[in-house]
Amino acid sequence: PVAFPRLRTPTHPHIRMLPPDLATFVEESASLDKLTRTMLLLDYADRLGTYPDDAQDERHRVRGCTSLVYLHADYDADTDAMRYHGFADAQIVKGMVALLVRGLDGLPPRQIVARDPRFLKDAGLTEAHTARHQSVLFNIRRRIQSEAEAVAEANNE
Repeated sequence: PVAFPRLRTPTHPHIRMLPPDLATFVEESASLDKLTRTMLLLDYADRLGTYPDDAQDERHRVRGCTSLVYLHADYDADTDAMRYHGFADAQIVKGMVALLVRGLDGLPPRQIVARDPRFLKDAGLTEAHTARHQSVLFNIRRRIQSEAEAVAEANNE
């Protein structure tokens, strides 16, 4: 998994409710200009890690993205945790994948389903990037959430 640096304790109550890696990103990127925020995403992209070649197929492809984006999701019943791995062929998109995969990996499905997407706006990602990037971000988040919904429904949560 991607290791993001830890910052100070988040200041806003709704940010404090986020998983630590998402809170770190939101706090770090909220005050950045577009170029610096993009550089931060590129840094996250470099730390995404490997993605299995055999999971780069149509079943794992995230639809609605102009870039090639793949997402592999598993559920660990012993720890009640979703496990995500992602890949993108474009670096900025890969940074977005890294942010969401690392930020939501390890959470119970019901927490992922209930996660308010406001953190994306708070981080400046919904207004600072192109409409295409916003669409990709929305589709990746929707896919992560739908994988968690399927597990939660199967477990009658």
